Amino acid sequence: MKKQLLVCMVAIGLVFVPFSNPQAEELTLSTLGCMLEPSEKVDISSPVIGVLDKVMVKRGDHVKKGQLLFQLKAGVEREGVQLAKVRAEFARRKEQRNKDLYDDDILTASERDEIETELLIAKSELRLKQQELALRRVSSPIKGVVVNRFNNAGEFVNTDPILSLATLDPLHVDLLLPASDFGLVSLNQELLIKPDSEMLNVSRATVIIVDPLIDSASGTFRVQLVMQNPDGNIPAGIRCATQTVNQP
Repeated sequence: MKKQLLVCMVAIGLVFVPFSNPQAEELTLSTLGCMLEPSEKVDISSPVIGVLDKVMVKRGDHVKKGQLLFQLKAGVEREGVQLAKVRAEFARRKEQRNKDLYDDDILTASERDEIETELLIAKSELRLKQQELALRRVSSPIKGVVVNRFNNAGEFVNTDPILSLATLDPLHVDLLLPASDFGLVSLNQELLIKPDSEMLNVSRATVIIVDPLIDSASGTFRVQLVMQNPDGNIPAGIRCATQTVNQP
């Protein structure tokens, strides 16, 4: 009985020792390049040519996703929508007036089909005009900051960018590592990143991309991390460095 108890105690000890005495080793990466970049960069153009009526933002402004950025002059398009509404309403009234005639077998099936088709066409034309009008107003596809503004109200625009936006929360960290470090970094791993500024502290970043191929010419590979920047205190476009990280 004592022998069996002793075996059980030894077995329990073997199970819990690794958890009660965790070991950690330091990971030092030979970083050849480290840069903080916006997680998204978008050049905003007008989907149609025209004249800018109003630009609602300027460089440095923070914008929300879906916020109106600029609009083109749209007097002709608004009148087109009103005309399409009148035609659609007339087609609807015509269909209603002739419904009783069709039910009483006064109208033929062909005449009924023609009236219903006119209504469908009028509704379709209205939706088309509404979509054309909507193209004159452009909203932000991302939450971010206005990096550049290239045009002002009254200028003619085409497909060239009018605004440039960037997302600074989160930031992306782009690392360039030597081939000798391949295999030391894995997805979802956390690294410590120090921006190249005495005013900024070390922050944690999570690995989201590890290039599966090594560039044979330079003997390097790239790693991308995501770093939270809720207060916007860390600017994009500055260099950085990795620091020693404790790995379990």
